[in-house]
Amino acid sequence: MINSNAAVLITGATSGLGKKSAFDLGAAGRTVIVHGRRHEAVDNVVYQISKAGGTALPFVADLNDLEGLNDALERFPKLPLHGVMANAGVISRQPKTLGLSAQGYDMTFAVNVLAHQLIFMKLADKILEDGRIVVVTSGVHDPKNQLSRFARVPGPQWVDVHHLAHADEAPPESGLSNGFLRYSTSKLFNIFQARILQERHSHIDVFALNPGFMADTNLVHEVPALFRPLLKALGQMVTPFVKNMRLSTTTARDVCSLFEDFKWKNEGFAYIDGGKIDSPSSTALRDDLAIRLWESASEIVKSSTCL
Repeated sequence: MINSNAAVLITGATSGLGKKSAFDLGAAGRTVIVHGRRHEAVDNVVYQISKAGGTALPFVADLNDLEGLNDALERFPKLPLHGVMANAGVISRQPKTLGLSAQGYDMTFAVNVLAHQLIFMKLADKILEDGRIVVVTSGVHDPKNQLSRFARVPGPQWVDVHHLAHADEAPPESGLSNGFLRYSTSKLFNIFQARILQERHSHIDVFALNPGFMADTNLVHEVPALFRPLLKALGQMVTPFVKNMRLSTTTARDVCSLFEDFKWKNEGFAYIDGGKIDSPSSTALRDDLAIRLWESASEIVKSSTCL
């Protein structure tokens, strides 16, 4: 095991892929720092990992509140750090379904991008040599993705970061009234974050992970309630036969491999799809956009937390 005495932080570790990844890493002997926004849910996962013979610690913070998250990071467990899994994310079909963050930003952008930007800014330097960061992105970052086209999820659009942060005030032509477009754009931005992290922290390996469409996770909640049980059942049946569909149990094994397997050592930045290195969209490889996103997100975080 690489950095065997060091821990991995998983955001959004109380359900779905994050929870299954926490269990797998705990079973592999890795100390897991379990993040969630509710004490009860976090404590339950910590208890289950410990009961199974693993080691886990709680980290409670609301990613929708940058000031609160910054305060929580000041109290972050004093352990050697092997890595971070930036997993937590939200999606909304409508402009105001999720509302605004504590600082007044669109919640999709605040949770999916800004909160993890703050975590990277505070913790990346603390990750040990040969550590790992896994940033969970999505195939919807690529407008050519087959499943995205089938589901009619609009591809991301590069827009002014201010407009994305304040989607409720963005001009109609920006398209940001569409919650799925805000989500796909946030997932493109996650790849930009992963690429800049690798450029600035050469002592670790950084991966952007496309988990595929997982019908057994909470993302299915954005489907009308009447169809959720059917989608879950259908998803589990057809997953083995559809390229872009996976079960969270399968993707969790990929996550565990990225943190623990020596074959990924010194890989540098890589986009992972289906457990293999693949290529993201051509837009995701644009250095100019990646730098602009990183700088703009950093400025917003600093202004919101007095860093």
